[in-house]
Parts: sequence; C-alpha cells; structure tokens
Amino acid sequence: MVKLKDSNIDFDCNKETPPYFQVTSKQRIRLAIEDLNISLIQTIIGGDIFKEEDKISLIFLSEYYLNNIRRSTRSRIGKIINITNWHETVVREEASGNGEVYVTIKNLNREDISKYCSAFYKGHTEAYISFFNDEFLLYVSSDVRKIENLKQNYSGLFNKYHENGY
Repeated sequence: MVKLKDSNIDFDCNKETPPYFQVTSKQRIRLAIEDLNISLIQTIIGGDIFKEEDKISLIFLSEYYLNNIRRSTRSRIGKIINITNWHETVVREEASGNGEVYVTIKNLNREDISKYCSAFYKGHTEAYISFFNDEFLLYVSSDVRKIENLKQNYSGLFNKYHENGY
C-alpha cells in the first residue's frame, strides 16, 4: 500500500484496478507514450512532477511465488537504475503457496526515473512499477495502449455498452 496525501493507492498486481484508476479523474492524467519524446519525458518528470529535493521511492513487482517456487519477473530494473537499498514485502497465500514479492526502493533521484521512463519509451521490458513521493504517483504502464490495440483489432466483436459511462 502506497499512501499519498489524502489518497490510498493499493499497489497490488492481483487487483482488478491498477493504481491509475484508484483515484478520481480530477487527480490523474494519462500521457500516451507514443505522443512523447525523451526530451519531453525528462521535462515532465524533472520539472513538473518531481522536484530536485523530493524524496522519491519506487515500488515494483519483483517476483512471483507459484507452487512455493520463487520466480523472477525479469524486470531488469537494476540494469537501468543503480539499486543500493531495497525492502522486500512478501505477500503469500498459505494454502496454495502462491504470492508476490514487491520491492520498495527509497532515495531515488529524478534522473533514475527519467532513465527508467526513457528505457520504457525505447521498448525496455515493462515492469509493474510506480514512482512516488508524498504528493505524486507516477504509474508507468502500456496497459492502455494494449487495450486500445485490442479494441481496434476486434472493434466488431467487443461489447461497447459501457464505453460511454452508461
């Protein structure tokens, strides 16, 4: 659980609602990665969202437990960000032996976030990840892009009843 001022964000890969949709539309903005460039990404992160003095952390899904066997998500975050300190939170079901390992890394700087987002922009393997401080949460995901592609590819097949908020 990531606690922001006035908001509770449940960072849980099994939850149907990703962090982006856990706040009201007045508290969120979606930027389509295909409409950005690396320079603009760095400007948004380094000047508009996070300030130099901010204490920034990240949380990501590091590993899964499947049938009591621990397996990596192969996020390769360490190839982008220099990880010097982390805290693991293990969430497991006793009966099945299944679960997840979430990693929190503190004391990041804006350059770390810019490096990750730039790598993501260039096609690096996506992680279930969020960067946050006391005021902002940056959830980096291609889920919406994937959904838009599916809607386009199967436009005649999917149920559009709820598309307009009915």
